[in-house]
Amino acid sequence: MVTSEWLLSLPNLNFNCPVIKWLDNTRLVHASPPTENKREWTIELLDVHTNESKVLGEGSYPSPSPDGRWIAFVRGEKEAKQLWIMDRNGMNPKQLSHVQGGLGEYIQFSFNFVWSPDSNQVALSHQPSFLFWKTNNPLKPPQSTISILDITTTHSQHIASFDATIRSLSWLPNGTELLLMKEQVAPLYDEDDDHVWIQALDTKDGHIRTLAKFEGLQHFLMPTASPDGQQIAVMYDADHLRWSFMSSLGLISNDSANKDTVPPIMRLTHDIKLYSPRWSPDSQRIYVRRDYGAYKQIYVIDTKTGSPTQITHAPLNIESYALSPDGLQLAWIGQDAQDTRIIRVASSDGHNVRDLDIIPGVPKDMALSEVREIDWQAPPDYPTRMRGLLYMPSNYQEGTQYPLIVDIHGGGEGATINLSGAILMSSPLEWHMWAAKGYAVFIPEFRSSASFGSLAITRDELQDHNIVNCDIRDIEAGIDALIDQGIVDPQRLVAIGHSAGGRRVNWLTATTHRFRAVISKEGWADEWISFLGDPPLKRIHWIFGGTPWEVPQNYLKNSALFHCSGATTPTLFFKGNPELGGVDSQNTVHMLYNGLKGQGVETEYIEYPDEGHVFEKLENLRDVLEKSIKWIDEYVGRDQIINNE
Repeated sequence: MVTSEWLLSLPNLNFNCPVIKWLDNTRLVHASPPTENKREWTIELLDVHTNESKVLGEGSYPSPSPDGRWIAFVRGEKEAKQLWIMDRNGMNPKQLSHVQGGLGEYIQFSFNFVWSPDSNQVALSHQPSFLFWKTNNPLKPPQSTISILDITTTHSQHIASFDATIRSLSWLPNGTELLLMKEQVAPLYDEDDDHVWIQALDTKDGHIRTLAKFEGLQHFLMPTASPDGQQIAVMYDADHLRWSFMSSLGLISNDSANKDTVPPIMRLTHDIKLYSPRWSPDSQRIYVRRDYGAYKQIYVIDTKTGSPTQITHAPLNIESYALSPDGLQLAWIGQDAQDTRIIRVASSDGHNVRDLDIIPGVPKDMALSEVREIDWQAPPDYPTRMRGLLYMPSNYQEGTQYPLIVDIHGGGEGATINLSGAILMSSPLEWHMWAAKGYAVFIPEFRSSASFGSLAITRDELQDHNIVNCDIRDIEAGIDALIDQGIVDPQRLVAIGHSAGGRRVNWLTATTHRFRAVISKEGWADEWISFLGDPPLKRIHWIFGGTPWEVPQNYLKNSALFHCSGATTPTLFFKGNPELGGVDSQNTVHMLYNGLKGQGVETEYIEYPDEGHVFEKLENLRDVLEKSIKWIDEYVGRDQIINNE
């Protein structure tokens, strides 16, 4: 079974993501994550007909050239993290980039690279690392640069610099222009507002034409040109242009002859949350991923009618997918709730599904718990049912009521479930550890994710300013459903949360009395005080309907700090260092801790001065996990737990 020691022995997955792409119509290239017996990411070649697999070498983010001769990829760590290429058989590797300080952690944020249509060049965008969370930093962020790298000579030609972050880089089919998303986030660029553009950059003369502009932070636009070059697919929140709560699919006309006019966006989809557009070769359909609960699925959208058709249905969080060059096959890699990754291939309509490779997250002899995808009726004010996951206690016996741990995911409004626990932030195996100790574990999705429609944003967030309380009501409705089914003991409930999940459990601590214990990791406790430390931001004022001094009631409405009178729930707080990226720079959680302690509530506040928002050091992860286990076991009642360790 999964134990805490075994969890801590696993390699850190860092910020790389599984990627799958077609080398040609018969072979796939994918990045395989570290496992218990393999400590590094590797790039592998997989034949879709024979299932034969070949390791090409260490690296991540593989990207085959359009002619299938080369594979570009990323290799190395920190300063040594650079762009490389190798031939399609993994031979003749050579370093392409020599970026000072390395490429950084986040593809799509700090760097991106794309092949030219003729396969002779790679365009690389890069922005040096910057302590973006330090809003009082006297320096502007470093410029983003775009360079063209020749794969034969490895010569690098600088073609553009921007006072902005460059994301979603790609070539237009004409082979002379780069399509990009340019983002300026307030207050980093001496602005009180956010600005985002979709632009085309001519690589020959440097001319830039603008295809879309937003006064706001639409940070998941992912502009993608159709193969015929006539249209640009874009993921944007058509209902809330100042913030990307729920991405819909739109189309922009790519009229290169009209360089001075910004074309309108034609909206295709409504009230379904979509990401990652991929065009069919005939430019008639667009494949997308849909967020709807714990599992992300692939849909295809008709570009004439906007009609969506679901392609995949298995209980997998699809992390990466690709359409074959001839458009006849679809491949994807997905993670299940047991931390197994599965590579599958099917016809482009989703039929004839076959497993190509299965990458288990645990040894074959390790027992894991049953996992159920569940749904439940939201409170009466919301018209749809919610979704989530339930990890059953090991050796579950029907008719027995078990203690329940509710793991509330992070991310603000618009964020959805990630298959990783709140304590270690690495994988769903953390939930199996709790299940092995005799707990049921509930991972709920809730309305602020926008996975269940835009009403949560338009009404509960922007009109009523009550979204945190509404999220908690959705979660409690799910708990009540589990109690009604006889699975959960209503007297033994625990909640944990990280980041915005920490914000949500802080509200739960302040306003409810049904939980035996709460663990809050790297959250915050008050909106007003949190944002008073920043320069005025139109984004925040728009969300709250005004400034804190104009509408204080909107900021205080979901303030755990100002609602903690009468709180009784034992609460353990873990905090990182704001100088390293910890979110609570104004110490609102410490104020909440003092408020609880002053009322005689059992509480602890533990700060890790060498950690930021996501804890990384093994000794700290061990300490957090051990303290969490002790806290939960103590307050739930160790003698009442069915202990299978």
